[in-house]
Amino acid sequence: MRSRTAAAAMAFGAALALLVGCSGGSSAGGDDATSANLHLYQKPVQFNPLAPGQGAEQLTMSLVYDGLFTMDPNFEPVPRLAESWDVSEDATTYTFHLREGATWSDGEPITAEDVVFTYNLFADPDVASPNSAPFAGVVGYQEFRDGEAEELAGLEATDDQTITITLAEPAPGFLALFGIGYGILPEHVLGDVEPSAIMEHEFFDLPTVSSGPYTMSEFNVDQNVVLEANPEYWTEVGIDTLYLQMLTSDVATAQLATGEIDTVQISPQDLETVEGLDGVSVSSAPSAGFLRMLVNFNNFEDERIRQGLLQAIDRQGIIDGVLGGHGEVLNSTIMTPWAIPEDLETYDYDPDAAKALLEEAGFDFSEELTVSWIPGTADRDAAVQVVLENLKAIGVNAVANQIEAANQLELIENSEYDLMVSGGGNYTPDPTVSANALRCDAVFPDGGNTSLFCDPELDSLLDQGAVTADEDERASIYQDAVRRDNEMVPYLWLYVPDTLWATSDRIEGFVPHGDFAAGFWNAAEWTVTD
Repeated sequence: MRSRTAAAAMAFGAALALLVGCSGGSSAGGDDATSANLHLYQKPVQFNPLAPGQGAEQLTMSLVYDGLFTMDPNFEPVPRLAESWDVSEDATTYTFHLREGATWSDGEPITAEDVVFTYNLFADPDVASPNSAPFAGVVGYQEFRDGEAEELAGLEATDDQTITITLAEPAPGFLALFGIGYGILPEHVLGDVEPSAIMEHEFFDLPTVSSGPYTMSEFNVDQNVVLEANPEYWTEVGIDTLYLQMLTSDVATAQLATGEIDTVQISPQDLETVEGLDGVSVSSAPSAGFLRMLVNFNNFEDERIRQGLLQAIDRQGIIDGVLGGHGEVLNSTIMTPWAIPEDLETYDYDPDAAKALLEEAGFDFSEELTVSWIPGTADRDAAVQVVLENLKAIGVNAVANQIEAANQLELIENSEYDLMVSGGGNYTPDPTVSANALRCDAVFPDGGNTSLFCDPELDSLLDQGAVTADEDERASIYQDAVRRDNEMVPYLWLYVPDTLWATSDRIEGFVPHGDFAAGFWNAAEWTVTD
């Protein structure tokens, strides 16, 4: 195992010394045996499943909103509000059976009508949710989008406990599209809100009516979120109170040593130090997503520029030097193993070839190229510095641009960025999940295509793969899609990290998940001992 860099060690030591020396340093959980303190690596803005939440918001929402199911660490669907489901042989009809007696935290029953209400909101053009992609294949979706219908024709509550979703074409990857998101919303609370106004509704500032294992009692901006166990949850919740603390990764890692934090998604840079802490356990799981740089398609439409920028970055060097080897390079947006062909261009680090590509494409080396990111996560901060140095080394006028989480989506929507660091995703289960990051009709804010990229040829392949039921034929189509994705470079793929978790030994039942936005996926099962 590689040693930590001297700089990283000094940063950790300084943070630890500061914390040990401060009075009143313990968090609100204090000595309460039924509380735990968890790390949020970014500062949430709101808690709206309809919006494209950043990772810390997704982590929090996974505790407050249950979906019909979630994805376990093997990226297989496991029941939540739906106790079971059936899929027709032709993969066009999906039927979900809700848990008997499930209720909202305020005691109101959770019914199939809540699910229909929620899914219609996701698909409603007046809501304009970027998370509408899974519903594009549902019967009546296009009519709904064109204003010819008021709801999805293929979405039906056949009784209080049963929801049937009918698709216009076969979609064997339909379940994977939902991932960990798509939490169900309470119709009895939000049903009277106009769809055009719901994205900014005050409920999402502090959602106190919950379908998940916890209810939100406080949201202290820039400090923490306080969650209380939902007494109406369908299974017993093991910890009474969770305090989600907003801290930079170095401070959070240091707080493991002082006992002030119980769970942290740690940087590989801190692994050796954390493994040496008493009372702390480290676990890991393969990531389902990757760290990438959005590359603004509106500014850099020539793929040779995107190819050159990618080849200018020493990605393996970042993995070896920043991650201590805990990651791997990838060369496509689609991550499902059976969809990856062996003949992809690897874009190995080659500064001379990178510069030649940029010159061939007429790239203006004198213009500033901003590299934007949300600071505070050690490995990302260090990776950005390597990227900046690599780009400058071939003559690119690269400029660092630190941004706030609250401003990120506005910059993307207004196309006011050049390169922007973005991480996460749940792309492993099925290639259909990746389509939302690639398709022309998913360009943000209409979907999750945050590079604003568009390629009709790739769209056509993604469309074919999505509706092909034969496994071998489907694999062949998606491998062609991956080759096109690899050629067009819609994102600068940096690396797939190993997701590393450090937990206090007082937490029992923690099971690591590779998708850090799903890190609290089984929190209802956790207990604490002192």
